[in-house]
Amino acid sequence: MVTRRTVLLLRHAQTEDTRPGGRDIDRPLTPLGEEQARAVGSYLAEQRLTVDAVLCSAAVRTRQTLAALGLPLPNAGRLDISSDYYNAGSDTLVDALRGQDADCRRVLLVGHAPGVPAVAYELADPDASDPAALAAIDGRFPAATLARLEFAGDWADLEAAALVDVRLP
Repeated sequence: MVTRRTVLLLRHAQTEDTRPGGRDIDRPLTPLGEEQARAVGSYLAEQRLTVDAVLCSAAVRTRQTLAALGLPLPNAGRLDISSDYYNAGSDTLVDALRGQDADCRRVLLVGHAPGVPAVAYELADPDASDPAALAAIDGRFPAATLARLEFAGDWADLEAAALVDVRLP
């Protein structure tokens, strides 16, 4: 039996600008960013989209985005908050997705541009994807954008997926 898998790609919500002498990794969400993240969480709840695993950058803004979603989070073994995902390229992020356990059906990846949008563009099969979803991220992937991709098979074999939905802020 072939298992259906879902990848939820979320770019962190709106952040404060970098402060003189401040580090990019420490930038927090703005009040608007907190509102954006809560709205994404409400959307996920309305769609009844829960997650089996989370991959999240260790940056303050991604961790705050994840927390503001209000999702029931998986246990510690399936909650991977790592500096490896901070400013990671698509190869690193796709490899992390491919490393998921066989019993995992739905993964949420919370990260940054350009890595997260690159994963969406790389994995989205134009023939299997919803044309409106493809058009929604054509040349853009603003803060607090959520893309949902689906495929059938094993995580290790992830090469392409159908982009079935995009939620823009």
